[in-house]
Amino acid sequence: MSEKTKYVTVSIPRGIARDIDSLIQELGYWPSKSSFVREACLEKIWSERKKIKELRNNKKRTDNPEESEPAGGEPR
Repeated sequence: MSEKTKYVTVSIPRGIARDIDSLIQELGYWPSKSSFVREACLEKIWSERKKIKELRNNKKRTDNPEESEPAGGEPR
């Protein structure tokens, strides 16, 4: 992919494209199929990045158990 181009083209199955068109027509929220797909991709990217961050945080806790909760619980 050339860094000079601003956009790329991807393919999706026709059935998914028809479902997107139906949602656009029914809800009228998105101005185009491209805007719907862009928004869906951004939501997926944010979701996956959040999962990665959580996995990394969990790994840090298991790698350094003394940095997590103190042993023995709360004092009496």
